[in-house]
Amino acid sequence: MIKEVRHGFPKDFLWGVAMSAKQTEGADDRALGGAIAANQCEGAWDVNGKGMSTADIHPYLPNLNRKELDFNHLDSNTFERFKGNDEYYYPNHKGVEFYHRYKEYFALLHEMGFKCFRMSIAWTRIFPTGEEDKPNEAGLKHYHDVFQELKKYGIEPIVTMSHYEMPLHLVEKYNGWSSRALIDLFVKYCGTVLEEYKYEVKYWIVINQINLIQYECFGSLGILKDKTDNYLEAQFQGIHHQFVASAKVVELAKKINPEFKMGTMLADCIINPYTCNPKDVELALRRNRMQYFFGDVQILGEYPQFAIQYFDKNNIDIKVEEGDLELIKEHTVDFLCVSYYYSRCVDASKNGMDAADTVDNPYLKANEWGWAINPQGLYCTMSNYHDRYHVPMMIGENGFGYVDKLEEGNVVHDTYRIDYLGKHIRALQNAIEDGCDIFAYCSWAPFDIISAGTAEISKRYGYIYVDYDDYGNGSGNLYKKDSFYWYKNVIETNGECLKDIEL
Repeated sequence: MIKEVRHGFPKDFLWGVAMSAKQTEGADDRALGGAIAANQCEGAWDVNGKGMSTADIHPYLPNLNRKELDFNHLDSNTFERFKGNDEYYYPNHKGVEFYHRYKEYFALLHEMGFKCFRMSIAWTRIFPTGEEDKPNEAGLKHYHDVFQELKKYGIEPIVTMSHYEMPLHLVEKYNGWSSRALIDLFVKYCGTVLEEYKYEVKYWIVINQINLIQYECFGSLGILKDKTDNYLEAQFQGIHHQFVASAKVVELAKKINPEFKMGTMLADCIINPYTCNPKDVELALRRNRMQYFFGDVQILGEYPQFAIQYFDKNNIDIKVEEGDLELIKEHTVDFLCVSYYYSRCVDASKNGMDAADTVDNPYLKANEWGWAINPQGLYCTMSNYHDRYHVPMMIGENGFGYVDKLEEGNVVHDTYRIDYLGKHIRALQNAIEDGCDIFAYCSWAPFDIISAGTAEISKRYGYIYVDYDDYGNGSGNLYKKDSFYWYKNVIETNGECLKDIEL
């Protein structure tokens, strides 16, 4: 026999969750966990020297259509209106009080059996404006305390360095990543945390969902669209600066600790043709190539020709300085982190090359945010990435947002979440059995947090219900949902309890 047939998840698979402040070698370093982002959970937005970030000016807009994401493309007028306006409520300022209550949350994650925990460090807790000469010691201490609490429970941290929370000062002074000045400022911040936590963190993700520039441009790049003559060009120029910065961070990381594992993260935007019409098929191929572009640069180490052609056709002139391409080529990442929630289609008669320009898949059901549920899509996505890159991979986000109902007795019967996650984890198992090198699964999120898109808590993802409403009112009590006990069993059985699920 050439190779043994695989059955189920590897013995030491990393089960966990993910959140924002949001292992790679062989079958001996595997886990299930979860993920969060600092800006969506920490709160304490102005505590102990923290500066303002892009997330801190995201207000809750109760009349916003949930399918709209208006915050992601800001002009100067909207920016000034959102910046500290008493007219608005800013949910991220309070979050779910994770900054002060992380020990409570971690105790519950330990009860579930989590093996890993994806989180982010808030840049503005370390360098409040991004331009300080010395880091904020209170911020550094806070994350030491967080990592020590995780260590107590044997939970492996997977840390994202930039997760939609760049210093607001850098938006105002430089128009975000459109300026090359941010490269050195970001590398200084990353170098600081790499050195500070070199004995506490092994797995690092440099930039969260680096490819989502057409969905989450302001959060990721901090670019105001009216401050540039060519908005699309500015976005890709910002991406080039992030590519260079990432390569410099990888180079620096390996000097600080050669055992560091450095990753990049892509949000899955791979799409399907709406029909077998050759025009739909070709458009889907071209669109998917421009999503692979981000991974091609950071994993394969060079700009692909199809991206060069795309830039030429769209009047995009990327300013590349001497040494940039060599740096990118020499300092690629060790692993790929992928977020996957839903899938979309393209119809050549209606859609173009904009990543956000899609049509619904008529064969799939969607939640009220328009996210179509497609577990087979996860199998296809991870298989395609494996076939293209042949590097270790992890799921950094996967989850089901829903308006949960807290019923009498403080229970939540979230069968819809159990069904969604069960089918997606089963699809992931199929991908692993067919050869994909996947070492961790981090669902989004372990407990209810503030939505990045709509700044509401009503869009709940967690296994733990946090008793706050969209205006921060409520007891703050934590209640276990039905999915809490379900996921605990998934971890205990290493996914074997899901083997009879049909897709």
